[in-house]
Amino acid sequence: MILDEIIDELSYDLKQRKIINICVGTSYTAVILDDQSMGISHTIAEGEVDYAGEMIGKNAYDVAVDVDNSLKRSISVAILNSITTGKLTAGDPLTLYSGGKVCAFGYYPYISAGNFSSVVLYDFSTQPQNNAKPFSQFNGETCDVAVIFGSALINNTIDKIVKNVKANHLILTGISAVEAISTLKKYGFEAVGKIVPVDQYRAFRTICEGGSAKQLSRYVTKMYLKI
Repeated sequence: MILDEIIDELSYDLKQRKIINICVGTSYTAVILDDQSMGISHTIAEGEVDYAGEMIGKNAYDVAVDVDNSLKRSISVAILNSITTGKLTAGDPLTLYSGGKVCAFGYYPYISAGNFSSVVLYDFSTQPQNNAKPFSQFNGETCDVAVIFGSALINNTIDKIVKNVKANHLILTGISAVEAISTLKKYGFEAVGKIVPVDQYRAFRTICEGGSAKQLSRYVTKMYLKI
């Protein structure tokens, strides 16, 4: 599985770190490590965490490696998201590309047509919006650019998407994206887009207090890394 390979790639960095704060909010999960790095992911509240109440002070790797259910993967991906391996550039990686067709996979995904002639969206949610197709209908797609939101790591769909999408360019992006350069290059990814806190305290409190994407957007910014 791609997530297992990502954890293995980042294992050295994770084993050097401890968790000093964590918050599993209604929409997002946030983790702060002992080097003051902060990671964010989507919260998918399916399953339970048997060591809840005991994570502060735990080694980051020991928690990140436990991915038995969606809730644990929400925590794991937030930890992975905190690891920065390259120099990020401000902006959205999709602006680097143009072509005939862009495909996107995520929860309530929205992609502006921009430099593309058509957009196809696959929505993980049970009630697709923005003229998106339900992900249950996805059996394969051919695109100039395919955009996979990091939430696919949490709901365990990323392997199916990568296997069944044909794209000239592949991007991993969104609030749950991670920097695991070797693994992502192996699977054909060319860029990673991340949502990075610019006001860590406010971003963390917004997540803990059940804030929405609109509320969180005041304290984060888009950045990306070409790989």
